[in-house]
Amino acid sequence: MNRILLIEDGQMITHALSSSISKELAIEIDSVDSLAEAKARLAVNHDYFAVLTGQSDPDAPDNEALDEIMQLHIPVVVITASFSEKTRNELLERGLTNYIVYDSKHSFSDLIHILQRLYLNQFVSVLVVEDVFTDMQFITKQLRKWLLNVHEAKNGIEALNILERHPEIKMVLANYHMPEMNGMELVKALREKHDKENLAIIGISALDEKLLSASFIKYGANDVLTKPFSPEELLCRINHNLEMLELQTDLRDVIYRDHLTQLFNRRYLFEKVEKQFRSAKSAGQSITMGVMDIDHFKRINDSYGHHSGDAVLQAVSALFSQRFPDCITFRLGGEEFGLILFDTPFEIALSRIEQFRHDLKGTAIDLGHPVYITASFGVTDELTEQLEEMLQAADRLLYLAKQQGRDQICTNCE
Repeated sequence: MNRILLIEDGQMITHALSSSISKELAIEIDSVDSLAEAKARLAVNHDYFAVLTGQSDPDAPDNEALDEIMQLHIPVVVITASFSEKTRNELLERGLTNYIVYDSKHSFSDLIHILQRLYLNQFVSVLVVEDVFTDMQFITKQLRKWLLNVHEAKNGIEALNILERHPEIKMVLANYHMPEMNGMELVKALREKHDKENLAIIGISALDEKLLSASFIKYGANDVLTKPFSPEELLCRINHNLEMLELQTDLRDVIYRDHLTQLFNRRYLFEKVEKQFRSAKSAGQSITMGVMDIDHFKRINDSYGHHSGDAVLQAVSALFSQRFPDCITFRLGGEEFGLILFDTPFEIALSRIEQFRHDLKGTAIDLGHPVYITASFGVTDELTEQLEEMLQAADRLLYLAKQQGRDQICTNCE
């Protein structure tokens, strides 16, 4: 779902919100000026991830608009001109997703933030670990209202099993008091496999258990919630921790990915893959290292310019990633690329690389007219003490492939 429906009868407000939201979020926004039109639109279009509306509607002055839209299970964000405890309680009782007090220059940025978070939440999975039914019901209801994909566990053992089956989970909310494995034991177990940059953990403790909050943090939780907490506090903590994870991901991409091709870079190889290399060796797994160099790449730059050369590198890397989604693919620099296959028989790895070589040769790259390229490969499965030594061995085989005429694979088996 990637559209927003705006219910607003004021043309100036509609135009201002529509144009600004579309520009800031690159998300389509449809506007209607009445509840009747909104219902008609929602009946035929199921692509809306959020509804944005004022606190009242011209044909539903008593907020029937909220009640009827809530029944469609689409998140509703209300724009209100004033805030009071009565207003807040009334909106929450109706079950809206969020509200924004539009009374200052910061209001618009807050609104954009809310809508952006709702959009991103569609792709985020979280796990709630809680054995008290009413508490579980309260938390999961709020999370689903914010479009998060929610998994539920009643204790730490069950939580670990769910995480094993669903590695896409990005956040765990864990109560302390649970049978079989309590929240603290769960945090310790999780931190043995998942660091704070990849999995956020929010511990949950009771008001009279202040020491637990400190213990949760010491054992590796990112944050702590103290019962009872309001929907707004829960939302704030979740948003903060998800955004920290996303920031860490962005930073890792800057550090470990090549800016042109978005493949991993040499730094990632020696800072991150080295550990996996040692573990695979210790486990007796096969490891295949392949290095690829585009043939006569200098001719492309000389004939068509460096911009076209960049386009070729991007096209090659896109095909490389597409054909080896289960492998580690990287750019070593210039027109040289590499990949590592773990726990794959060498014959199968070699067959896949040969198929890629053949496909690349037959793929037209559009530079205003079709251009075809070839590539040479060096591939080895002979294990060395260090990852860099194995890379150097593959590079020597690549050099041999280029000496022997290019557009071929040289291996340690020859």
